[in-house]
Amino acid sequence: MTEGGSTSGARPKEVTYAAWLILIESIVGLIIGGAEYAIWGNELSLLGAVLAIVGFWLYFQILNQDYSAWNMAVIFNVIAVFLYAVGDNWPGVILSVICFIYLIQPNVKVHFKK
Repeated sequence: MTEGGSTSGARPKEVTYAAWLILIESIVGLIIGGAEYAIWGNELSLLGAVLAIVGFWLYFQILNQDYSAWNMAVIFNVIAVFLYAVGDNWPGVILSVICFIYLIQPNVKVHFKK
């Protein structure tokens, strides 16, 4: 296995876990954001649902070990924490914090080096 970047064998488990966390966070954000928008008409909930759709795209980019996707995922989670908190999507806040903490760990970040 190489020291960073793309590997020539199987995908590292840290990358797979990061991608799954982003996917789960996106699914929860889409369901809760869409339901809150449909029930209460809260525009911030709709923005959270749109942010969740971006998360689906990030899922595939993270699986490819794209460094720019790692950067966007970190920024995505910081924005998602605040946006989900304002929209009362507490499961989304918790998942975003967990995902953010996981992504910035050195043993995860090393797999996304340029």
